[in-house]
Amino acid sequence: MGSKTISITEEVYNLLKKMRLPGESFGDAIARLCRTKTSASLRLWAESSEGWSDLTCEEIARLEDTFDGIRETLRPEGVDLS
Repeated sequence: MGSKTISITEEVYNLLKKMRLPGESFGDAIARLCRTKTSASLRLWAESSEGWSDLTCEEIARLEDTFDGIRETLRPEGVDLS
């Protein structure tokens, strides 16, 4: 598989760095974050991220609903990310 070089701001880099799972590459983190989220994937991230591991299933479900709403507003028309 080929690769591409992208430019991101230092702010975005730092956010992405915080969102990576232990041992995860930046490319893998971007792919994971761009896929449709599920409660299970949010739980995996929360359990491996400092300060988020005490979220309840209900809190994760509310976050998932919020993320879905945000994702829909950001998705360009006609683009299917599934």
